Amino acid sequence: MSEHHTHQAGSTEDLDVLGIGIGPFNLSTAALLPKDTVTARFIDRKEAFDWHPGLLFRHATLQSPFLKDCVTLADPTSEYSFLNYLSRSRRLNRFVVADHPNVKRREFNDYFKWICANLDTLRFGTDVRSLEFDGRAFVAGTNRGTYRAKDVILGVGRAPFVPEGARPHLGSTVFHGSEYLLRDIDITGKRVAVIGGGQTGAEIFDDLIGNDSRLPSEVTWVTRRGNFAPFDESPFANELYVPGYTRYFHAQSRTERQRLLPQQKLSSDAILQPLLESIYRRLYETDFLQDRRLGYRMLVDRHFTRVSPAASGWLLTMEGPQGTEAIEADIVILATGFNHETPAILDQLSDRLVRDEDGQVVVNEDFSLQWDGPPDHRIFAHNMSLHTHGWIDPNFAGMAWRSGVIVNSVLGRYLYDVDVDGTTVDWGGKTTTALELPAPEPVGAGV
Repeated sequence: MSEHHTHQAGSTEDLDVLGIGIGPFNLSTAALLPKDTVTARFIDRKEAFDWHPGLLFRHATLQSPFLKDCVTLADPTSEYSFLNYLSRSRRLNRFVVADHPNVKRREFNDYFKWICANLDTLRFGTDVRSLEFDGRAFVAGTNRGTYRAKDVILGVGRAPFVPEGARPHLGSTVFHGSEYLLRDIDITGKRVAVIGGGQTGAEIFDDLIGNDSRLPSEVTWVTRRGNFAPFDESPFANELYVPGYTRYFHAQSRTERQRLLPQQKLSSDAILQPLLESIYRRLYETDFLQDRRLGYRMLVDRHFTRVSPAASGWLLTMEGPQGTEAIEADIVILATGFNHETPAILDQLSDRLVRDEDGQVVVNEDFSLQWDGPPDHRIFAHNMSLHTHGWIDPNFAGMAWRSGVIVNSVLGRYLYDVDVDGTTVDWGGKTTTALELPAPEPVGAGV
């Protein structure tokens, strides 16, 4: 069982690897690190593991197949696989018979907690107050003593992104969507606005309109996208999440990567088709099959600019195809995602990180950050390399593979086969030289 508070304040622990943050990604790395050859600790300020508790809706599902768990795509024989969790929980046969098209997020949250209970390298309730490099090791100062480590692996997650126009008014009726289920709010008879057209916005909108006993008077769903777009789950889109494509993407120029990312967004940041169908059918039901109609507006191609106090509730301003628009709401929910800035944990090392022309940290192929320190001391990071590795970085689909790459680099040997699987698609092609081009037809040739 994992121990939570064995490291005492004032003490120092010397390690090969210090993991900061215990979310799904670092949990994957902790599960794949060999216990016999590496001294490692993974620490988190939380008292226990919980995966986005504000969004664990009853019907919410993963966007990735369950085989893309913490370990399977790097080590199918690992004791920490989702299938082994089902077996140890004595429900594997029932799970197979149930034949879920997508696994519920609540079940995967329980799977993560099961891994936590079976890893002895995790320490919760440990808040990192400083992270420095003293010339020989990374030094992390925490509320429970000091950790010194040769390498650091960051898995601290992203902070919720709140648009500047909403920040001054955050409170009980204006808040980020990640807090939705943690808020004790009464939506009955209220005007509610949801800003953001991704999966989170869809799940919140679905919850708002789904219960006849507590319906709002009106729900407005706003997105800057051209429509409420479905998640691209096609086989060829999924090839964006295999090692062969990721290595291809990393090898491209910064300009080419910037061109590709928007084209591929719907393979990661969109709405599951069954959820869209459920929402549409529910709206049909409230429009035609119930005595009381639900007031709703679904606004696309609108860019939210600000929220400001109104005589009653809030006034939301946005820019749309016809210019500036405004709507009123009593409750504003910001399903606006998470920011992609350098995490605050790196503030004391920020000046030592190598950055590109856009100010983003340069990330090596093995997910280590380029810096000016000794090459045998590295800072690895999950979810900091969208710009260098593509959509696999923030996505569950790449979790086990990315951890395998990091573990191989930490060990300095090839423990996991992370170079498997080519792709069916010729992503880059090759430049045809003048010698290979057919000779032009002579002018006037032919009959």
